[in-house]
Amino acid sequence: MAYFRRARETFAADHTVQHASRYGTLAARSLPSSTANYLLEKVPVVHWLPKYNPRWLLNDMLAGITIGILLIPQSLAYAKIATIPGEFGLMSSWLPNFLYFFMGTSKDMSTGPTSLMGLLTAEIIRDVSKEGFTPQAISSAVAMSVGIYCLAVGLLRLGFLLEFVSIPVLNGFISAAGIVIMLGQIPSLFGVKAGTGTAKIIHDIFAQLPHWKGPTIGVGFGGILLLVILQKIGQRWGKKSKIVWLIALSRSAIVLILFTGISYGVNKDIDLENDDPVWELSKVKSEGINNPVMPNTTLIGKVFPRAVAPFLAAAIEHLAIAKGFGRKNNYAIDPAQELVYLGVTNFFNSFFSSMAVGGAMSRTAVNSDTGVKSPAYGIVAGAVVILSIFQLSPALFWIPKATLAAIIVTAVWHVILPPKVFYAYWKTSLVDFIAAMLSFWVTLFVNTETGIGSAVGFNILYHILFLAFARVRRVQQLDNDCTPPIDGPRTIPPDTQVFRLNQSLLFSNAFHVKRQVFDLVQTHNAGTPTPLHAQQPASRNWSVSGARRVRQLRANAGIVDEPGYVIRIVVLDFSMVAATDTTALTALRDLEADLKTYGGEGTELRFVGVRRSVREVFGRFGWVLGEGGGEGGEEIGKGGSGVYETLREAVSARRESDVAIEAEVRVVGSEKV
Repeated sequence: MAYFRRARETFAADHTVQHASRYGTLAARSLPSSTANYLLEKVPVVHWLPKYNPRWLLNDMLAGITIGILLIPQSLAYAKIATIPGEFGLMSSWLPNFLYFFMGTSKDMSTGPTSLMGLLTAEIIRDVSKEGFTPQAISSAVAMSVGIYCLAVGLLRLGFLLEFVSIPVLNGFISAAGIVIMLGQIPSLFGVKAGTGTAKIIHDIFAQLPHWKGPTIGVGFGGILLLVILQKIGQRWGKKSKIVWLIALSRSAIVLILFTGISYGVNKDIDLENDDPVWELSKVKSEGINNPVMPNTTLIGKVFPRAVAPFLAAAIEHLAIAKGFGRKNNYAIDPAQELVYLGVTNFFNSFFSSMAVGGAMSRTAVNSDTGVKSPAYGIVAGAVVILSIFQLSPALFWIPKATLAAIIVTAVWHVILPPKVFYAYWKTSLVDFIAAMLSFWVTLFVNTETGIGSAVGFNILYHILFLAFARVRRVQQLDNDCTPPIDGPRTIPPDTQVFRLNQSLLFSNAFHVKRQVFDLVQTHNAGTPTPLHAQQPASRNWSVSGARRVRQLRANAGIVDEPGYVIRIVVLDFSMVAATDTTALTALRDLEADLKTYGGEGTELRFVGVRRSVREVFGRFGWVLGEGGGEGGEEIGKGGSGVYETLREAVSARRESDVAIEAEVRVVGSEKV
């Protein structure tokens, strides 16, 4: 019975059990209310709609009409990038707007097809279509995969994982993707065929120089010129005139309408079944919204691993845009909810053979400029897109491919960052520059997945190695290393070594730090007459590696003679150590044992600035950390180690060896008496 009573008492006092019990109880108590709040967070409309001001309605309607009109040419153009029929670009655009009304947390965000998602989808389609699947079927499988990823990350609030993609990596990736997208439109602008891949496209364009088609070039570059002129007019006079501002804002739709009308007038009398049109037509055939169909599960399994790249691109770009416009217009978004919305949208959108969607910078900027007041604009924008699906099919058939290419080129070139941005990375951090260049060049000449994957992998590997090979600093003077300034001795005694750790001590770097500290001790201080490297069993007297290593360390440090002072105190400054673990404490125990073997049993390991949370880990590990006194401070109990507030106290406190000598003198003196 006594055994069971002790076991019960030990179990009740166990730190881990107490934590699990406390948090489990709190979770059980708060589960009902937390569940209700969690579910309400998924439909933000219930919070803002009761406060909706009727005077906002005009602004939201204007914004919705503007975004809806803008979505028509862009969704057709981005479907072209994705290599799916244009009608499925339109099919991708209506549902995201309706869902954002219920689930969005940004008044400005416009979600739908984007150029980047089109490029990433096209790369997957290019490979998987070889197995006999249609482009729109593959596209819908990618959309569902992206939706699943977004839902998992958003519902579990794992958005911090996206922060492993640094800004230099993202900028290099997006800039290269912009160039790839623009290069992909060159064949349509010149009326020729070209292969895939940056190098292949450049080669084929110049190889087919004699076959360039004049009318196609005229339509394509005429569209680019008109788009640029309207943009410049809007930038110069848009603030002075509302009409000019609206014309510049609708430039894509204006160009689309103008050149579609020209195309119809030129090609309407041509027998398209037997003769080629003057320039290639998009031939969009929209017959309404298709009945929802679940994407092929086998196809989902094939594209799911590769959909990581579209997911990362959609999630990171969407959150960056939402946060940016939230800061600009002085409101806060909910990043986790935005990811949940993105997941729901892509998941259910995939039932309509759509492409994956995300936030679009250009449309969001337009939405903000129109003075939108709430996500209610999405209802109007979605309705405009549905109207185009049902009513504009005959006109959409005649859109020149060169016109869509012109819209794509002018929409994309602003995402390509100038060289000065990458030069700034060079000046700031070589690691950032290398990561950005990896992302840029690999994306440009291999593919987007490998580009972003290699750059993120490089960053993670660098930081793992940075943690694993953490450096310790050997402190040689106290006057520059104490805050506030000390008023006592400033010189570290020759039998003492002080080391400062610059990061947490964990399993990944613990033994590396231990080796550094012990190597520096052996380099600058002598040991006992029989130091560690000399104490070999008789059966191992052939081993001289320890002695050779010490001689090499001292030679590297320029120490010719043997150090004259035996090590007595080693001080570890833990002020920057925020966390530790079992492996690290085991390594410190090994260091303590090696120090005592090298310098004698009187050699001490002392600590400075140990945080409370770290000290508790020491205690649970079974390592007693007693409070060290000031100068001439108190003795630490046997088997423990001293913790001091300042380096001066740690350096000047009494040694255990001094205490032992004083005790021996007292004993001898009493015997004489």
